[in-house]
Amino acid sequence: MSTPETTALITPPPPITAALVSVGGASAPVLHVLRQHRPPYVWYFCSPASRHYADNIQRQLDWHPQARFIEVERFEELGPCYRELRRKLPEILAETKVPPAEVLVDYTGGTKTMSAALVLAAIELFQQFSYVGGEQREKAGLGIVVDGQERTLYQTNPWTQLALREIERARDLWAGCQFEPAAAVLRTVAPRVPLPLRFEAMSTLAEGMAARHRLDFSEAARRLREAIGRLRPIFEADPTRGPLPLAEATLKLCEACTQTATSQTLLRELLDNALRTAAQGRYEDAAARLYRAMEMQGQLWLAEATGGLFANGRCKPENVAQLPDAMKSLPFCQPDDSGDIKLSLEQTFRALAALGHQRARAIVADLDAKDPTGKTRSRFRAATEKRNSSILAHGVLPIGRDGFDQMKTIATEFLDFDLAHEANPILPLDPRWFE
Repeated sequence: MSTPETTALITPPPPITAALVSVGGASAPVLHVLRQHRPPYVWYFCSPASRHYADNIQRQLDWHPQARFIEVERFEELGPCYRELRRKLPEILAETKVPPAEVLVDYTGGTKTMSAALVLAAIELFQQFSYVGGEQREKAGLGIVVDGQERTLYQTNPWTQLALREIERARDLWAGCQFEPAAAVLRTVAPRVPLPLRFEAMSTLAEGMAARHRLDFSEAARRLREAIGRLRPIFEADPTRGPLPLAEATLKLCEACTQTATSQTLLRELLDNALRTAAQGRYEDAAARLYRAMEMQGQLWLAEATGGLFANGRCKPENVAQLPDAMKSLPFCQPDDSGDIKLSLEQTFRALAALGHQRARAIVADLDAKDPTGKTRSRFRAATEKRNSSILAHGVLPIGRDGFDQMKTIATEFLDFDLAHEANPILPLDPRWFE
């Protein structure tokens, strides 16, 4: 990510209201950093053995800051140190009402384990860090800094600069089609990174993908237009390597799916959505999508076969008289009380078969198949009835993975659906888009 250097030897951080310092056997480095900033609050992280050093430091400060002591018994164990800090720091912040952005974390003192625990716990809350070093040290340059030769190294939280963990989390949520949580992660972190507009734009893109995945294509198109407007100036130097191609292709797809009539584009998107939903383990929802896609394919075939007299599985009263005679004679192709003709999934394929549609004839032959005892042995109906008796349809039984796979097999065989992979997949979130 293109960010400023994280270490500055001269420039101190913004005004400091509180200092969180680890304390060991040397007091001079802690006194050095505290006297530089004179914070109204000082929070000492110490062990029982170093508590008296913390008390001594507090006595030497001439502005008398309010002190809190976080004392850990097992100071050589990372887990206990980390847990104690995680427990105490939120309490102290709530009590003092100090903004986290105004806290300086100095990890110079204490054992190496204490310093490591302090950094681990503090990066989740604070943005400003410091370490007191110096060129002149005891023990031939390997010991502690010689008193009076201290130099404070200021550095920002690397998490704040890079947000690597949050980008990875958003990437994983995105991969699982959990686009709304991914958007929330990116929007939450946006104010805390050097490139907030990029994170906000990517959050809007994720919201567009969320709307697409829940089949709300109008909302998806609105969000995607907004995302493209934000992304274009950011990636204008090299638009092909960023998220713009994905956003623009998805917008075009969603706009095509907002039409009031069924279409091959909408059908393919419904199939892709069923595959994505099944990949999430939501087999009931996936089966509902696949069932609707099977029905939609029949409706599209019927619209073509009747020259548009049927649309979305319905023939309006003014079109009934124009239907082919082969359909008019079918008992289920009679107008209802409102004058419409509305066909179920099976009726749609039976009407098509009467018109000579070859794939529909194969489906009807299967629907009418019986074993020697006269009992139906239709594979097509067995698959669709599992969906009809599922808990999200008319029954109480979960369809499960096996039931969904059975529907996939039938849909592939009888309707020639390509369900091996998505035709218009949502590409993975690329962490390089945040650089």
